[in-house]
Formats: sequence, structure tokens, C-alpha cells
Amino acid sequence: MVDLQKQKVAVDYQRCHPESCEKGICQAVLVCPRKLWKQEEPYDFPFPTPGFCEDCGKCIESCPHEAIYHLPP
Repeated sequence: MVDLQKQKVAVDYQRCHPESCEKGICQAVLVCPRKLWKQEEPYDFPFPTPGFCEDCGKCIESCPHEAIYHLPP
């Protein structure tokens, strides 16, 4: 059985700088078609939530600091 809820991406919080994103809103939060990225408040660190990730890579491409990356299968 395939686990569709498996997290496919992660954040390197040493590279993540939400204060440099427009209005403190992480771009991954805005571009994820499944809305699997959350951010409690502007300027807080974003985090992926479990869900059916399309593995589209939009979150990875959107990060100007290259802080989002694929997890190994």
C-alpha cells in the first residue's frame, strides 16, 4: 500500500529567511497547489503539512534562498 501522506519536502531552517520574503509571506505557502505549506504569522518560519503532495516542485522553485528540498524516497 502506498502512503500518500508521506512528507516529500523539508526546510533547511538555517537557509530560510522569511523576513526577506515579500511582506514576510513564504512563497511556498502561496504557490503550493494543494496548500500543504503553512505559516502561523507573516515572518514566521513556514512548514510543510502532511497531505497528498503532487510533487510538482513549485515550492522548491519558489524559494529564493534554496531552503526547500526534496526528501529521499
